[in-house]
Amino acid sequence: MMVTTLVITSGPFALGQAGPKVVVIVMENAAYSRIIGNPNASYINSLRTTGKLFTNYTAITPGSLHNYLAMTSGLTSVDSPSQANIFQAVDDSGGADTWISFQESMAGSCGQRSAARVPGTSVHLYDQGHDPAYHLRRDESCAKHDIPMTRASFNPVALPTFSFITPNTCDDMHTLPTGGRPCPAFFGSNPGSNAVKMGDNWLRVVVPRLLSQPDVTVVITWDEGTAGEHVVTLEVGAGVTAGSSSSSPYNHYSLEAGLYSSLGLGKAPNHGANATPLPIP
Repeated sequence: MMVTTLVITSGPFALGQAGPKVVVIVMENAAYSRIIGNPNASYINSLRTTGKLFTNYTAITPGSLHNYLAMTSGLTSVDSPSQANIFQAVDDSGGADTWISFQESMAGSCGQRSAARVPGTSVHLYDQGHDPAYHLRRDESCAKHDIPMTRASFNPVALPTFSFITPNTCDDMHTLPTGGRPCPAFFGSNPGSNAVKMGDNWLRVVVPRLLSQPDVTVVITWDEGTAGEHVVTLEVGAGVTAGSSSSSPYNHYSLEAGLYSSLGLGKAPNHGANATPLPIP
C-alpha cells in the first residue's frame, strides 16, 4: 500500500492515490467451520478459487473490540493516550499513505451514533465497538477519515492506500433482523433469512466493486469465532495467487504486522512486533 500520483475524481475523498491499495473488511462472530463449505456462504467460498485462504488463522480473544484493536494496534485494550496504531502510523507517513475507515450506518464521522437498529431488534446498526479508528483516534484525523459508508463516500476508483471497512451489524453476520425483514445496506436493501447469507450477499455486492480496480487487494476476516477462535481469512485481488492457501499459523496480530509491512510503515508495534506478518501482496 503505497502512493505515487494523484487522480482527481468526485466524492468526499476526491484525491484517490495511484498504486497498490489494501482494503480490510471485518465480518462478525462466525467460526471457520460455519463459513467454509456452507451453502449460505456461496460467494465467500467462491473466492477460494480466485484468492488465497488462510486455513490456520485465529482471532485473539472473545469480544469484538479486543480483536478490532488487536488487528490495528497490536493490543486488546486502549491506553490513554492511545497506543501506536495503523491509523496514526499512516497519518505520520507524511502523505506517502492515506486511510479511510468506512463505517456502514454510522450517523456521522468519528463514532457518531444514531437510533437506527437492526430491524425488529434492539441492536444498533452501527456499533462503536466495531470501529477501531474511533477508539484509537487522535486530533482531527478521526473526524476526517472515520466516515459513514454511503453511496457517495464509497468510491472504489478513489480509494486511499489503506481502507478499513465495517459493515453494519446485520450486514456483518452479527444480528439477523426478525420477521424476515431486510437489512438496510448502504447500497439499498439486503434481504435474507440467515445471518451468514446476509453477510455473503453484502460481500457479493461490495467485493466485486473493489476488485474492478486493478490495484486493490482485499483482506476479509472475522473478528472472532467460538472456542479456539479459528476464523476464516481470505485475500483476493491484486498480487494474490488464485486458488492458493496457507496452513501457516496467523492471527490478528499477524494482520497488523502485515499491514505495516505492506504499507512500508516499518515494524508493527506492540504484539505485532513479534508476530509473523500476514503476507499481503
